[in-house]
Amino acid sequence: MTAETELPAYLPYPRFLLKMDISHTAKLLYALLLDRSTLSQKNGWQDSEGRTYIVYPIAEIAEMLDKGYTTIKGALNELDAAGLLERRRMGFSAANRLYVKVPPIPVVQFSDQLTDKKPTLIRAGNRPTDSRKTDLMTDGKPSPNQTNINNLIESQTKRASEGQPPAAYGRYKNVFLSDAELMELEQDFPGKWEYYLDRLSCHIASTGKQYQNHAATIYKWAQEDAAKEKPKKGIPDYSFKEGESL
Repeated sequence: MTAETELPAYLPYPRFLLKMDISHTAKLLYALLLDRSTLSQKNGWQDSEGRTYIVYPIAEIAEMLDKGYTTIKGALNELDAAGLLERRRMGFSAANRLYVKVPPIPVVQFSDQLTDKKPTLIRAGNRPTDSRKTDLMTDGKPSPNQTNINNLIESQTKRASEGQPPAAYGRYKNVFLSDAELMELEQDFPGKWEYYLDRLSCHIASTGKQYQNHAATIYKWAQEDAAKEKPKKGIPDYSFKEGESL
């Protein structure tokens, strides 16, 4: 490494996790959820109490961490029991909300030569602890390491004018949809919405093309597929099943 070396994308891994008596998977999961929380925090995805929350399906978490569903559910239960996570059900067919919790940060005391060596106290900013990060040395301003968000995600989330950050879906995690868009796809294309997500994900990854609205692109493709399946007018349908006679 040199002074100009750019670091690869990384997850925020709080030091307090090193001393916690939870599994390694639970620690990695907390870091992953904390990283996702910065995206929700950045885009103002908060409930009526001002608490930042995220929506992260278990299937996506399992794929991201390369773990099974049972392992991820166990890790979620560990974080819940440790007081680092709160899960709230939102009703039938609605995705659960995840509230990532940050333990209280202790008061820091240090000597300041400019104040005649009198100790100076810097306290954590008065902000909600759920999914919030506090930088003691900047009196409430987040440090660069705490706002580590991929540039691609930032460019896609600019269209989230409703204050809800879209989540990444698809095989290559490059299809961005809000909760409402995902729910509409599941309702309109039962049994096929996952196919269209992966199809668009592979298409973007292989061609490098960018689309202004991924949900609209999927609907456009679905309409084109439906049009192809309709038989053309004026042409008799001579298809038959095995054993039938024409």
